[in-house]
Amino acid sequence: MALKSGLAAQCGLKTESTYGTAVTVDRFTPIISESMTEQIARMESAGIVPGARVLRSPQWAPGDVEISGDIGMELYQQGAGLWFRHMFGGLATSGSGPYTHTFTPGDMADDHFTLQIGKPDVSGTVQPFTFAGCKVTEWELAAKAGELVTLGVSVSGRELATGTSLATASYGSGVATPFTFKHASVTVGGSAAAVKEITLKGMNGLDTGRRFIGSPLIAEPLEAELRTYEGEMTCEFESLTQMNLFRNGTENALVLTISAGVAVSVTITMNVRYDGSTPEVGGRGITELSVPFKCTAPSTDASAITAVMINSDTNPT
Repeated sequence: MALKSGLAAQCGLKTESTYGTAVTVDRFTPIISESMTEQIARMESAGIVPGARVLRSPQWAPGDVEISGDIGMELYQQGAGLWFRHMFGGLATSGSGPYTHTFTPGDMADDHFTLQIGKPDVSGTVQPFTFAGCKVTEWELAAKAGELVTLGVSVSGRELATGTSLATASYGSGVATPFTFKHASVTVGGSAAAVKEITLKGMNGLDTGRRFIGSPLIAEPLEAELRTYEGEMTCEFESLTQMNLFRNGTENALVLTISAGVAVSVTITMNVRYDGSTPEVGGRGITELSVPFKCTAPSTDASAITAVMINSDTNPT
């Protein structure tokens, strides 16, 4: 008997050749939650109908269509490359297995994809919601002591179809195996740092409000603002070293490594400035230091942030 709850949900995606032209998804990712929705505005006439106390049926019409939402997942040891491609824009792949995929801030004009969410109804039917013309607007990666590493993406889409067939979900080896906090480590200026939690966020500066007369759908979101990569570390207050990086306005190398072995890893190298504050004593416990940071580029965009993923995926495009 078919499952009649979120236990039957699925998520698949595939890069489109033409923005907004849906393709059949063939890469699948286990998800924790999703909030992809279609909202259709209502336009109402301000015209006066003599004697009418209630809006007449001909006086309203459907308006702009807005498609957006968040997808929450864990960072999996295989299969995450396609998400990273749409998070960063720039991709170079080398090797012959394991493969090395290097992601940098790059052109996002060709980084659009079809996203299909299988949403189960209580009759046991998984209803396919196929969103064409999707782009990643924001993302967040987090590692915390005692927990699995997580990845969340915010998506803007162009059009929804519910009549497309549900793709058959398939997961290769390692695609459902998440990285854990035990796989993660942080270095600051080349030295190991004792970090309780680290969060990294990326905002792609896309204009998602490009609308024109003749269509209720958005035109392709284009880059209209600087990319922003920022985050925060939580550490114990060990010395004045971390705090002085903030006080002195010193940029430094920050590296987050998530490795399950030489053939399975994600390494994010950043040049950061610290936007933190001085520590506060909150009681008898160990004093902690929150370290907000922002990536800055000494030269090229890639010098601000570069993510290197090593796994068995041959093609994350």
